[in-house]
Amino acid sequence: MPAVWFEVTVEVSREFSEAVANFLVECGAPGIQCDEHDSEVSLIAYFSAPPPLEELGRFCTNIGAPLSRTAIRTRETADEDWAQNWKLHFRPQCIGDRLYVCPPWSITPPPGRVEIVIDPGMAFGTGQHASTRGCLTLLEWAIASQPIGRALDLGTGSGVLAITLAKLGVREVWAVDTDPQALAIAQANAGRNGVGQHLHFASSADRVPGTFDLIVANLFAEVLRLLARRFVSLLAARGIFICSGLLSGEEHRVRSDYEGCGLEVRKHYQEDGWVSLALQRTTA
Repeated sequence: MPAVWFEVTVEVSREFSEAVANFLVECGAPGIQCDEHDSEVSLIAYFSAPPPLEELGRFCTNIGAPLSRTAIRTRETADEDWAQNWKLHFRPQCIGDRLYVCPPWSITPPPGRVEIVIDPGMAFGTGQHASTRGCLTLLEWAIASQPIGRALDLGTGSGVLAITLAKLGVREVWAVDTDPQALAIAQANAGRNGVGQHLHFASSADRVPGTFDLIVANLFAEVLRLLARRFVSLLAARGIFICSGLLSGEEHRVRSDYEGCGLEVRKHYQEDGWVSLALQRTTA
């Protein structure tokens, strides 16, 4: 481990915060702090080498969120500080009617709550973002509304959604992620939660057998649209498809694509400009 880390703070609007956070992790940041205030989010990332500031600037410009000179700050920080600092921003959360998402260092669920213990490592999924909260809320609804025997989590990240499915009673859950590091983190989190026997992991949806009663995909809108027919082909009759990661302005296009594949919207969740949808297959 390096003795000194580079801390980068980026001020960005809420609607672009997840995309920028994802870019920072892809550039090598092993953890992201997220402070929300009004319409803006402060993202704090740490790098073991000088951070890719020019690449970050180009990325933000390309997605329509150019950074001003005051929107980004950097400083050097001691090795022993950074890991503990980001943990302060991962606070336990009560989500939906039954869920309690918490880090391993703070497992104290209120009565009647099911604890989902997550150490995100370098993968996404702590329940802090509105898109993850939307997925968790809709998962809870879906499991209560009809029997779910097999479920699929596309883009599992830390494994929070797949683990939640197993802890809510789904006996066979497949978790897919193209990032081998994310799969390793998800497997470790499954062990922490005692549901490893119910989870199966794959690097591609092409490696997953059969169809599913429930599919959840917390992905970007363009990916959801591009792979709509492929995702729907994995859904069983009367199966439920939950998608998130789309901004309110993208909802109509995503919704139209999936309705064109024979699905209809059953539930809608919106928070901080982010939309999550639960759609159900109406055709065989």
